[in-house]
Amino acid sequence: MILYTLYTIIFLYLIVQIWQLQALFRYEVYNDFKTLQNEEPSVFPQISIWVACRNEEKNIENCILSLLDLNYPKDKIQILIGNDQSTDNTRQIILDVIEQNSEQSQYNERKPQIQLVDILDDNSGLKAKARVMAQLDKHAIGEYYLITDADVVVNPNWALGLLGSLSNDMGVASGTTMVKSDGIWGWLQEIDWAYFMGLLNLISFSGIPATAVGNNMIMKKDAYWETGGYGKIQFSITEDYKLYSEICKKGWKWNNVMNPEVLAFTEKIDGFIPLLHQRKRWLSGGKELPWYWWILFGIYGLFYFVTPLLLVFNIKIGLTFWTFKFILQSIQINQIYRLLGQNSPPIFKHLIYEFYMFLVTVSTSIFFFLPAKTIWKERKY
Repeated sequence: MILYTLYTIIFLYLIVQIWQLQALFRYEVYNDFKTLQNEEPSVFPQISIWVACRNEEKNIENCILSLLDLNYPKDKIQILIGNDQSTDNTRQIILDVIEQNSEQSQYNERKPQIQLVDILDDNSGLKAKARVMAQLDKHAIGEYYLITDADVVVNPNWALGLLGSLSNDMGVASGTTMVKSDGIWGWLQEIDWAYFMGLLNLISFSGIPATAVGNNMIMKKDAYWETGGYGKIQFSITEDYKLYSEICKKGWKWNNVMNPEVLAFTEKIDGFIPLLHQRKRWLSGGKELPWYWWILFGIYGLFYFVTPLLLVFNIKIGLTFWTFKFILQSIQINQIYRLLGQNSPPIFKHLIYEFYMFLVTVSTSIFFFLPAKTIWKERKY
């Protein structure tokens, strides 16, 4: 009976892997067709870009500079930066960049508007990034709202790519974010983000609303305010999913996009414990996800508990299953990298990533059920 249970869980996992692989190749055909259809707009709408930051003195300048370098009419860009009570030099760096941009553009009225908004305590019941967004939206003048984070660098076509991902009946869309690879810890997170961002895109592509990535998303002004905005949405530690789901509930369609134009890069998480807190935050916010998401999470997580048990009962069959899983997973990762215009990881990185996946999945599963507070940006939730 135990063996049959182990086999069932592993077979379910492999079925999901096979489904992902065939969906990836279908997505590539669809994406190639859409790329041929996309044209640069004849009229460029006003866009407002929201950036939340707290203690980001190492990253905020690079983020703003990448936004200033967007391939988009400069006078059509509004950049709103919400300083969430930073205790380091973040605020001064923002002011310095604003002043430099103003000086460089003093003889040119066609320049992006950059505005610093100091985030204040209020009685809204909102916390963290949700509170930042609720205070930034009062200053937004754009027809479209784009959101990214202070530790993210976007590519020059990011705004055009996100705008092109929204059809008339779509209210929200999300691009793809990868981690900047810096040493072994960096490229392990890079592969991890790419792999699960690919899964997220495939679920959305299959007609199931998933979630937006809070550091790489766009929404129509009308869709956002139809929800009442962040000020009216019940607080969630994963504010991106909450907003995404509220927009979808209003009848708007969604889109999750995986191509080089909407690719952005975020900084890696330093340290194993902070990484576990990040994953716990994601899972804690995901409690509102539909039941089928949790079945999927369960299948993914149980594989790394079940397969080692199978190795004890029958090492040959256990190794066969794990090898098959590794091959399917590696093909998927390489395909995702190709869709994003990135060089595929060499085989040795795939092998090390497999050990990383086992360690992180098992540790996250245990850490999630521990009665410890989630720590994020030096705050507890």
